[in-house]
Amino acid sequence: MTASLKYAASAAVLGLALNLGLGATAAAQSFSGDPAYGGLSLRDGSVQAAVRAGGAWSADLLSQGCYGYITEAPTLTLEYAGGEDLYLSAGADEDTMMVVRAPNGDLHCDDDGAGDLNPGLVFAKAERGVYELWLGTYSAGVGTPAAQIHASTSGFDTTNPFSVSPNASLRADQALRLRSGFRDDPRLIDVVAGGEARLEELGDMCYGYSGEAADVALTYRAGSLPLYIAMESERDGVLAVRTPSGEMLCNDDAVGLNPGVHVENPERGEYLIWTGLLGDRGATADGVLSISEIGFQGVDRRLDLTEPALFGSRSLRAGFVPDPMAVEVRAGGPIEANMAVQDGVVSVGYCAGDVTRAPSFELDFEAGQAPLFISAVSDDDTTLVVNGPDGAWMCDDDSGAGLNPVLEINNPQSGVYDIYVGRFYGDSETSPATLYVSEIGGGADPINSRVDLSLPAMYGDHDLEAGFVPDPYRISVQAGGPLEASSSGMSSDSDWCSGSYTAAPTAELTWSGETGPLSIYVEGDRDTTLAINLPDGSWRCDDDSGPGLNPALQFDRALSGVYDIYVGVFSGEPASAQLMISEFDAPSD
Repeated sequence: MTASLKYAASAAVLGLALNLGLGATAAAQSFSGDPAYGGLSLRDGSVQAAVRAGGAWSADLLSQGCYGYITEAPTLTLEYAGGEDLYLSAGADEDTMMVVRAPNGDLHCDDDGAGDLNPGLVFAKAERGVYELWLGTYSAGVGTPAAQIHASTSGFDTTNPFSVSPNASLRADQALRLRSGFRDDPRLIDVVAGGEARLEELGDMCYGYSGEAADVALTYRAGSLPLYIAMESERDGVLAVRTPSGEMLCNDDAVGLNPGVHVENPERGEYLIWTGLLGDRGATADGVLSISEIGFQGVDRRLDLTEPALFGSRSLRAGFVPDPMAVEVRAGGPIEANMAVQDGVVSVGYCAGDVTRAPSFELDFEAGQAPLFISAVSDDDTTLVVNGPDGAWMCDDDSGAGLNPVLEINNPQSGVYDIYVGRFYGDSETSPATLYVSEIGGGADPINSRVDLSLPAMYGDHDLEAGFVPDPYRISVQAGGPLEASSSGMSSDSDWCSGSYTAAPTAELTWSGETGPLSIYVEGDRDTTLAINLPDGSWRCDDDSGPGLNPALQFDRALSGVYDIYVGVFSGEPASAQLMISEFDAPSD
């Protein structure tokens, strides 16, 4: 059987060549000429050639459906005596691919047939003649890595004598001995980050390139303090640290765009540290490695819940008055919140912004049945970071009006809430803000910042039953209002509620449909939103499920009862719109 009769399914199991037929060739590229690395001859056994993979041309131009980047001229040619199975493969540190033009002109392409991101093609009872080989890289922008092409009559070979990997047995570029409690903390070491060695060889979570030998061998006599290893560089750096027990710890962006490795309970012994770079292989950049027992780069970035709150404390019990309770504070501080809580449990939100080490305010709360709202209002972009009675962190950035944060804590626990008010763009500066605690809602006026289902609908009450005509039923409305959905009391377990609304419902629908289908949607020229309080008291919300930037909600088995419908705008001023109600599917793009 010739190679052209091999099927892709066999190729997946046996590594057989995938015959793509004569590929489409761009007229501007001949994909011919003298091979860059000459020719090989093979009768039996195996031959090899050192080459460089990759090029500027898409392999798809030579063979349609073939992915990778190759040179216009072949990498090399192989003159084969024929008769036996012929195995063509390559070994490289990068993900490489191969295109082969057989003596009969057929083109064959492969990416990972030889395993471990190495290409491999096998031609059963291969014909005699000259085989042209192109060895490319699967991805663009990785240069022209050194590789070795193998031709054999016995099997694939992916040997790569040019492979460069981190090598723990090599002597480190620098050596350092420290014991717990060392002076001059942080200890700073100049390094050259980057290199040819792939850090991925050290572990699944290790990325980038470094030198073969570790940059620093740290012999450390551990005590009771944690260990922080970080690197600063003008490039996007990475770190790989091998602990005395052989565990690999790798990191990219623990300190902004700089890497850092934190060992809470360090072992005694030798730590091998590789400093690397993301991006191009072989690139290097000067960097500064810091070793500390205080924090990354010698800065204590922890929050201290034991310190007295900067702006006081208060004990409240459910039903407190006045509601909301207001406290004037300063937002911001020198500590990045996301780094400070990274070793803790974050139960709500993403912790953003910069905060002080001590809490802004401490609340001792005796909970009841009502939810607890913690919010902040400022002319600045503020954030909230709250440690609850169970020790978990709750965070928010912009759930309130504008750029203000609101945390809504349903079923709050009794106990101490340590509250930090931060600034999103901190730079260690602070700005005035007001912290609010409420059982009604967020902000300075929680009563008037929430929707009120008891108010008369602005565009009337509408009674419909199954089979109504005309269908769709149309109501002209004004979309939008002063209340932000995030702090208005709209909350859906299945949807994200967005937009701004009036306090009163836009329209109220009383539906008698015997659990039949019902669609509610909006037509308008603006980006409109929709929020509906259903007969069972739950909320459903939508933004863009309808045509264009309009919302649509569809209920396959709509409950009979009252639907309080709010039509909003995603942003900006209120706008005219049409509220549509139908028993047919809502339109969509």
